[in-house]
Amino acid sequence: MNARQLQTALVDDLKKLFSGKMYKTPAGENAGVSVFEQHLPKLLDDESEDPFPYIIVRLDSGGIDTQTNPHKVAVLLLIGIFDDSIKNEGHKAVMEIIEKIQDHYESEPLLAGQFRRSDPFNWALQDEE
Repeated sequence: MNARQLQTALVDDLKKLFSGKMYKTPAGENAGVSVFEQHLPKLLDDESEDPFPYIIVRLDSGGIDTQTNPHKVAVLLLIGIFDDSIKNEGHKAVMEIIEKIQDHYESEPLLAGQFRRSDPFNWALQDEE
């Protein structure tokens, strides 16, 4: 097991989990959730917009306590949703995605037959509108 394999397995799993789920884009259309490793892709020009909706699977930190202990990796999932509604309720879509991910990994703690989720499962919302 290595962290790169974990990241790839998470990306593939999240793509399947959100297959068919649609959210609004800045162009006013609906699109499926894109899942990226580590960062958003670079924008081609100043006119390009971020690829909402998205999830970024970011490797944050990792290590092992001893040679016989399993490798531990902290992973951040960054969720991007576009919401231009007058009600400003994009946080609800973000929470829906967080809850779906949490429910999924609580019921399926073994990923790709080799990666096991360990507690805790923490989340935070940004203050940015």
